[in-house]
Amino acid sequence: MLGFLKKLWEGETDGLTAAAFIIGAASLASRLVGILRDRILASTFGAGTQLDAYYAAFRLPDFLYNLIILGAITAGFIPVFIEYLESKGKEEAWRVAESVLSLVGAVMGGLSLLLILLAPVLVPWTTPGFDPEKIRLTVSLSRIMFLSPFLIGLSAVMGGILQATKRFLSFALAPVLYNFGIIFGALFLSPRYGIAGVAWGVVIGAFLHLLAQSSVVFRIGMRNLPRPSFKSDGVRRILKLSAPRTLGLAVNQINLVILLILASTLKTGSVAVFNLASNLQSFPIGIIGVSFAVAALPALSRAISAKRPEEYRQTLVDTGRKIVFLILPITVIFLLLRAQIVRLIFGAGRFNWEDTVETAAVLGWFSVSLAAQSIIPLLTRAFYALQNTWTPLWIGIVAEVITAVCAFYFRSFLGVSGLAIAFSLAAMVQLVLLIVWLRKKFGPLGHGAFTLSLFKTVLACVALVGAAYPLRQWIGTLYPLTTFWRVALQCVVTCLGGGAAFFLAAWLLRSQEIKEFSAAIRRRLWRRVRIGEIGEGADEATGI
Repeated sequence: MLGFLKKLWEGETDGLTAAAFIIGAASLASRLVGILRDRILASTFGAGTQLDAYYAAFRLPDFLYNLIILGAITAGFIPVFIEYLESKGKEEAWRVAESVLSLVGAVMGGLSLLLILLAPVLVPWTTPGFDPEKIRLTVSLSRIMFLSPFLIGLSAVMGGILQATKRFLSFALAPVLYNFGIIFGALFLSPRYGIAGVAWGVVIGAFLHLLAQSSVVFRIGMRNLPRPSFKSDGVRRILKLSAPRTLGLAVNQINLVILLILASTLKTGSVAVFNLASNLQSFPIGIIGVSFAVAALPALSRAISAKRPEEYRQTLVDTGRKIVFLILPITVIFLLLRAQIVRLIFGAGRFNWEDTVETAAVLGWFSVSLAAQSIIPLLTRAFYALQNTWTPLWIGIVAEVITAVCAFYFRSFLGVSGLAIAFSLAAMVQLVLLIVWLRKKFGPLGHGAFTLSLFKTVLACVALVGAAYPLRQWIGTLYPLTTFWRVALQCVVTCLGGGAAFFLAAWLLRSQEIKEFSAAIRRRLWRRVRIGEIGEGADEATGI
């Protein structure tokens, strides 16, 4: 048994579908654990001073990680490491990996130490609306959490190695362990140390993240840690490739800091409310929008490489249709049940009804742009397939400027909801600009196919509302919504009734997506039966 588990943990994953299944399942698990984490935090501390300070303290370490690590690893390290493996051999590839790990460790370690020392200077700039006591709490939490970028930075390099060598299990489960570390801090350390216990949980989670991936990397080839240096040709190429993506992430992270600054000037709890609502609305975007975008990128790239623009357009439109078909009904459900969703997930302990109402309002404004936010990752990767990383950057800068200006204006009379309105407005502008540029280059993208699909999906959503809204009202009238289970019953009945109406309407309208999803399911089931009958290998017979 131990040998089997070790092989599963360290072994290569054969096949794109199997790898996608592992990553997708682990991503779903991580997001579900993330919701559990937020529920525990909300019920333990409520949307008040301590949770405000925690989220504010979290922003700077997250900024550092995203700016320096995420862009470099995803855009630069993985393709260069794979190229070295294939063209120069494992020994040279591992030398590059070891150089990168050493350099990242030195840079992140130095920056973490510097930020720990400078926290009393930096934190007041990002939270100008906090009172002195709240700033002191945020500074102390920041100093604890500034340890995590060093650990996560090392782990990010390990993750790049695991992806390049097709070892996806430990890579995919590392974020789950990270969230479990935070949950451990909230449940077992916070009773004694308060919100500082959660900050130490972040550090524990970062350590678990590193441990999960390093346990495999050091077994498959990592041996030495050379002196940090920029002399390696591989390291310099990685830095060059990662520059545009890093700039784009920098713009996004700066914008999040600006939103934090504005939220800190509002009433107590605004930072917590904004972050909790943002985490909720990002759930369907990650599962649907990002997943489809990642899956479409290879096909888009192959079409461009083979100089088949019609295939490129078709892939783009087909993927966009599927995203919209799935995300629009979720948008409607979020708008209809925003208060119930927030109450079910966060409504316990010190998270009171006032917190619920405010978080639900912010979630509603975020939900308005769910479709735009879900399609943007696809369009961005459409530019990447063209080897154009600068156009999405400039369009992203325009969107972030709109967010900052509108948030500054709206917050004075709309409060924290104004920040979400600004965010959604900018997302829709960004979507329009991306589409306009692509149409300028390729002409009409889908010959009306996307518009027809959108029209049918909107009609199906109308049917959803027609069924779901009366059901929601009926359950609310039948039972006083004073307990968790009654609110859950209202959500379940509304979703089931509305979902049935949506899919029935889509079927009656002969939506192309219904046919495609049904055919995909039948092919998958038929493939399982056929493979099982002819006695193929275990890997294929799983149907993964």
